[in-house]
Amino acid sequence: MQRLVSRVLPAFLSLLAMMCISGCSGGSTEGRVDVYPVRGKVTFAGGPLADAVVSFAPKEGQPVAFGRTNAGGEFQLTTYGSNDGAAPGNFAVVISKFDSEAADNAGEEDHSADPNAAVSGGHDAGTATGASGLLPPEYASSDSTPLSAKVEASGENNFTFDL
Repeated sequence: MQRLVSRVLPAFLSLLAMMCISGCSGGSTEGRVDVYPVRGKVTFAGGPLADAVVSFAPKEGQPVAFGRTNAGGEFQLTTYGSNDGAAPGNFAVVISKFDSEAADNAGEEDHSADPNAAVSGGHDAGTATGASGLLPPEYASSDSTPLSAKVEASGENNFTFDL
């Protein structure tokens, strides 16, 4: 009996591992909308804005797309997979950048009295409790941002945002 178990168990575990791996390999694309490459550049005070989060908040029910600017202020958007783009339609553009030292020190504050202290609401992006925003606050909320973009199925979808 022990010999049977020692032969069957490794085969069973190998089969189980393959099933788990295949089940975690990205899943179905059913229900996903088509996305198109979107890139752009963000400038602030006359120069490129590095390490900012750029979010395209949907106005028409599309999925959210997001990206991060590089040292040159350039970004590419991601919806489902790395740099795949955004769904077509109109978006409110939310851009936020926080002082990393303030964000690191924010964890030292006691928020136990307010369970919602670290939760952002709606489509706002990049709101971190205790973090010091480095951009005007209107850019950090989909309700107040003056920035917008229209992603098209055909076209360049290259946007520049000068803050």
